Amino acid sequence: MVGACELRILLQGYLDYLRVECGLAENTLAAYRRDLEFLLEFLFARTVLEARAVQPPHLTAFLAGQRAEGLDDRTLARRVSAIRMFFRYVSVEHTKGYDPAQHLDPPKLAGTLPGCLALEDVQRLLDAPQGTDALALRDRALLHSLYATGARVSEVCDLTLPRVNLDAGYLAVKGKGSKERVVPIGAVAVGHLRLWLAQGRPQLLKAPTDLVYVTRTGRRLSRTRVWELVKNYALAGGMDPEQVHPHTLRHCFATHMLENGADIRSVQEMLGHVSISTTQIYTHVDQKRLRSVMLRFHPRANSA
Repeated sequence: MVGACELRILLQGYLDYLRVECGLAENTLAAYRRDLEFLLEFLFARTVLEARAVQPPHLTAFLAGQRAEGLDDRTLARRVSAIRMFFRYVSVEHTKGYDPAQHLDPPKLAGTLPGCLALEDVQRLLDAPQGTDALALRDRALLHSLYATGARVSEVCDLTLPRVNLDAGYLAVKGKGSKERVVPIGAVAVGHLRLWLAQGRPQLLKAPTDLVYVTRTGRRLSRTRVWELVKNYALAGGMDPEQVHPHTLRHCFATHMLENGADIRSVQEMLGHVSISTTQIYTHVDQKRLRSVMLRFHPRANSA
């Protein structure tokens, strides 16, 4: 492996490793590829063509340039993570210990709170699909499924009939890295799902499929289409569609669960977060409730 081909072949080997050995989803792999392709273009433009020729100043200069182009800290942090993991792989598989990215630090994030709707806004969104036709039944069941389970859009789009147990009240969703987890689903959402499966879905099927949610032509419902549906129903419910997206319902699920007393470990498990630190951001959303609890129960909270 020589010249520009070396880094490209190493990149492809790394992506194959993530796909085969780590089981990462295609969307995640595509994000890693994009981030690392930006770096390779930067290196090639400076005639840095081999892995051993990459020096720490090259990486810091690349990131400084990215910041100057207006990239936010969250995107930069993700890019740093991709670079560090790539060169860790290269150091093991190719350069035998040489790792120019080992001391590369990500920017410190401000801990931006995820967007969350008030309960009444969630209700207006869930009630927005009107009518009894097949598409209205589907969209009501879809929105209720997203909010009732906190599942990712892709997890709901990929949901199949064998992984739905409405009698027991749970869905088995397949998350990142094809890891399956069981998520409870409440009675209201179960009711809408039953109606969709019994009355709406059969009207749209054109060929046999075990997908739960399908388009008007009987095909798999895409994430893009779900995005459009949520935006449209947010507008119909009197909300700013720019502030509401499918992931908003996941944020609302987590926030409202914690507000109503759920423990963070349970929420972590239901969301499918590998690390509890990812779930902990939702604990900051509920500062008002935590303060009221402290004022109510701490023996000296109201002392003069």
